[in-house]
Amino acid sequence: MSVREISAWVMVLVFGVLGAGCLVSILRAGFDAPPQPSVVASAPAVVASVIILEVVLAIFFPKKADAPPDERERLIIARAGHWAGLVFLAAVLPALGHYVVHADGDVMFNVIVLGLFVSGLIEYGAQVVLFRR
Repeated sequence: MSVREISAWVMVLVFGVLGAGCLVSILRAGFDAPPQPSVVASAPAVVASVIILEVVLAIFFPKKADAPPDERERLIIARAGHWAGLVFLAAVLPALGHYVVHADGDVMFNVIVLGLFVSGLIEYGAQVVLFRR
């Protein structure tokens, strides 16, 4: 398994666990509730997870972790990022439309946060699938 594939697997786990936690928190409070502290704390948790992952990969795979992606990896990353962008757009546009009609920023915030987690899950999940082909 390549370093980028290992990274993608870990990020699927990070986005899956933190995203599921956000979903549960939002569903408990309701989509129209103000942002929950656990949801707001999930953003720094993702950033911290990425930093820790990169440090660990650099320790265990010093030469491979610093190497630029090859041609195949660049295509995989670009394709997965494109799909994730489309998924995020599919979450943001209805959230913005809901805000324009109902002036409810809490619903917009919650939908966009969940859209971020779903798009991250799609991006790294697609990378795993494409690396495996």
